[in-house]
Amino acid sequence: MQDSYRRTLATAGAVIALAAAACGSSVADTPGPTPSPVTADSVRAAFDNSTMKNAHFNLSGTVIKKPSYYPVTGDGVLQRTPREALLMNLRVQTYTSMGVLKIQEVTIGGKLYTRVGTGRWTSQRTTDSPVAPTTYVGEEIIDGTMVWHARSTSAKSTYDIWVREDDGYVVKLGYAGTSGNFTMTFDTYNKSRAITAP
Repeated sequence: MQDSYRRTLATAGAVIALAAAACGSSVADTPGPTPSPVTADSVRAAFDNSTMKNAHFNLSGTVIKKPSYYPVTGDGVLQRTPREALLMNLRVQTYTSMGVLKIQEVTIGGKLYTRVGTGRWTSQRTTDSPVAPTTYVGEEIIDGTMVWHARSTSAKSTYDIWVREDDGYVVKLGYAGTSGNFTMTFDTYNKSRAITAP
């Protein structure tokens, strides 16, 4: 049962990491102007050219293991420099004798590392995502801040990104697909320790 949760969350963690990575991989020292009119490419360029080095987020969502649905909460860090990486601390309510599973995932250097509780780390290869924002959804306001909303879709999933207009920092990332749905809401920037492989 625990292995089943681990496999499902590893898949979910990988798609979130890929969604984040798809939003940009180059880093510039200063933000540049975003071309007008706004497009999915210009949203990605704003993110690429931002001074964001890392960002902490809170995560909520649901893992789908049909016919059951399991709520997931947690937090983590999206890192752009010195090396692109994603760290997630997940808590999964199993509604079984296992109670709440605590799972930690690190995606860095083409690998996804996972461990349950204080167990041993396992790893599997992960590839760079071919997914990039392809559609500009529109301008929105999140917590009083103007943001651009862009989206990409594939046969079984949808990725959304919300980027602040004034500095290109990511405000929210979303994933919806067959393995579940997740929302990462970012709250602090450039304050986290560097993520390294376990």
